[in-house]
Amino acid sequence: MGEDERSFLTRGDWLEAAKRILIAEGIDQVKVQRLAARLKVTRGSFYWHFKSRQDLLDALLAAWRRSNTEALVSAVAAPGLDLEERILALFRLWLDEEVFDHRLDAALRDWGRKKPAVRQAVDEADRRRITAIEQGFREAGFEAEEARTRAEVVYFTQVGYYTHEIRVGRAERIRRWPLYYRIFTGRTMSKARVAGLKG
Repeated sequence: MGEDERSFLTRGDWLEAAKRILIAEGIDQVKVQRLAARLKVTRGSFYWHFKSRQDLLDALLAAWRRSNTEALVSAVAAPGLDLEERILALFRLWLDEEVFDHRLDAALRDWGRKKPAVRQAVDEADRRRITAIEQGFREAGFEAEEARTRAEVVYFTQVGYYTHEIRVGRAERIRRWPLYYRIFTGRTMSKARVAGLKG
């Protein structure tokens, strides 16, 4: 491997290429030779950054945890937010594919159907995300069981949208936010916040 290959590509470049193949074609197609061909370098460049394919897959899983789970938990668990702000933070997160990549989430769920350890990681991510949403309901005065159930409904409704590739335009989704909020919480969004959504 030449010096130019080592300096040209970063570990992040390999991870991004692996992520794109995972999303488009599934985990079985995330192969070192395939990645090297896509990036137009030798396999030696890969081994400069990763010990093995498994090392890459572990890094891919870790990157997903950071990009999707940590982003969601941070968005809804920020201190001082009321329930409207927490739910709207969640809605905005799901609208921004640069922050929460729903295609990557779907690809991880597919991968988990083939590998128990990945399924376990997906299940753990679901639990963490739901617990973060649940906390917002509990702080808003909902009893524990209702808070958990409402959090699950909010979360798995969105998972269902992604899984079934339901397409709703950005403007239409924002227009529906007050309605979603009322359905998910049993409360009416304040007029000031609804007015703010129109801008």
